[in-house]
Amino acid sequence: MNISLKEIFDDANELDKKSLDFLLKAIAKNNQTGFDYLEFKQALIRLNKMGVDEDTAIKSAFATASTVGLTKEKLLESAGYYLNILKDEFKQFNTALEKQMESKVHSREKQKSSLESKITALDKKIKNLTEERKDLESKLSSIDQQADVARKKIKETSDRFEKTLKAITVRIEGDVDQFDSELP
Repeated sequence: MNISLKEIFDDANELDKKSLDFLLKAIAKNNQTGFDYLEFKQALIRLNKMGVDEDTAIKSAFATASTVGLTKEKLLESAGYYLNILKDEFKQFNTALEKQMESKVHSREKQKSSLESKITALDKKIKNLTEERKDLESKLSSIDQQADVARKKIKETSDRFEKTLKAITVRIEGDVDQFDSELP
């Protein structure tokens, strides 16, 4: 591809780089052979760079692409194919996100509950274990902070990923709508 996937989906350079790289690798890995949605988008970008208005660019690119067998149905089908790849990546991302939540947040919350129980037991049993109680309270505070930091980090990653996913999805869906309404 002469025009990068990044240029197709993040021409304004506004999306989260890590999420974008992840999603674009999935798209590139699953790139269909032949002239499909991605090559059509590249052709549109080339025509737009030459100053051709978008309506004319779409019709011109489609006329050229039809000479190598691209039909409106194949174009829309291939755009749907890439949307499905993004949906699969989103499912995998959510699975990984849940594992991160379990290992970095929920497990610490379970630790917190366990430590609180120990504190209560120590208060009831022995007054002289004040030092051990202070140590456990310090661990609780640390666990809360760690869980909060992990939660925030995971949330930020999720937000960036979802923003990037949405931007790419909206771009493809907009193209599908436009192609569907403007192509014969």
